[in-house]
Amino acid sequence: MIFPPCPRPGDTIALISPSSSLTEERPVEAIAAALERAGYRVWPGKSTHGADPDGYAAPTEARVRDIHRAFGDPEIKAVWCTRGGETAWRLLGHLDWDLIAAHPKPFIGFSDVTTLHTAIGQRCGFVTFHGPMASTLLQGTGDFTWRSLRAALEMGDCLPIQNPPGESVICLRPGRARGILTGGNLSLIAAGVGTPWQIDARGKILFLEDVGEEVYALERMLAQLAYAGIFDQAAGVVLGTFADCPNERRPEWGPEALVEWFFRGYPKPVLMNVRSAHYCDPMVTLPLGTVCTVDADVGTLVCRR
Repeated sequence: MIFPPCPRPGDTIALISPSSSLTEERPVEAIAAALERAGYRVWPGKSTHGADPDGYAAPTEARVRDIHRAFGDPEIKAVWCTRGGETAWRLLGHLDWDLIAAHPKPFIGFSDVTTLHTAIGQRCGFVTFHGPMASTLLQGTGDFTWRSLRAALEMGDCLPIQNPPGESVICLRPGRARGILTGGNLSLIAAGVGTPWQIDARGKILFLEDVGEEVYALERMLAQLAYAGIFDQAAGVVLGTFADCPNERRPEWGPEALVEWFFRGYPKPVLMNVRSAHYCDPMVTLPLGTVCTVDADVGTLVCRR
């Protein structure tokens, strides 16, 4: 996998909204100003300025044009999504993957843009970054989020993935495994099964997280991946958090209990509570596409180019 060059102060970073529109409380002008204060120039895509009548960032064609411009313009050195939401999947069949592959650049974001991470990694062959949305520049996330993002963008041959202080990585299943790191939002990974955009987990370390899904829905999606052979293909599994995922009928059987039960007989290493997920503040950035060594016995992840 190609590791894209890190943007430097003075470089131009594209802001795009491939999913839902920005809110009035977090306008693109404020995000751009925060990024400029950090020493960068900003190209705000047209998708960041308005909304479709259905509430998404822009019509599909406008969002596609933003992505093509962001990757095709040699003056733009990184592509940062402003927020998640819904409908990034609409873009997949309209994007020029050869154009994107010809211009490897850091692509940053998470949540709904999981579909783009997966497609870029599998069709274009370069590393992308499962990290904070640009709108979090307006939050009081502290230094850890930005140190983690910068460490991933600038990583040398080796990058230990470290949670924020006080947050332990939890071992669900012991063992050690090595493979390319892939994954993202569980709902979107599951939705891709059986499509041309299905995740390729063969020999890889599969990362999963989610938000706002009831426990029964999480179980159904995990079962879908299991029946599709995804977990059998993977070398190991890394789980983020499953925030705001209630079980109204059995409050004591929450997402943590579910995954402990679901992976109880899994013969490969499984880690949990890697803080690269929804409502993780501060947040870890994961360089998807790097070679990741998981040692569940000691709770470590180390990524290499």
